[in-house]
Amino acid sequence: MTNMLCCGLAALVSAAALNAAPAVAASGYDGQWSVSVVTEQGDCDAQSLDLGIADGRIEERGLLSQASGAVDPRGAVQVVFTRGSDQLAATGILTNLDGSGRWTSPTRQCSGRWKAQKRS
Repeated sequence: MTNMLCCGLAALVSAAALNAAPAVAASGYDGQWSVSVVTEQGDCDAQSLDLGIADGRIEERGLLSQASGAVDPRGAVQVVFTRGSDQLAATGILTNLDGSGRWTSPTRQCSGRWKAQKRS
């Protein structure tokens, strides 16, 4: 994806994450994750990024973007990526080792899927 997708995964779940109840500690999902993002509709570039989860919360702040969201005790993921005025929101499911889901960027009019692997 373009620069938006880099930071767009966070926007992928922006509406859901902002309205979600506080996360419950999900220690089985805590750690560092490598995420691959594939565009299926629209003009956003494919992207790979690293995210961290601590106590079931996804919170990453980069120089140009930020991500926030949560993983519930069953592994359901909701995360929003924001970069400037661009947003991307993602939902999906994690196991203790990997995960997958869908993302959408209403500001960029793109959507697709994502896959994640927990780093050891």
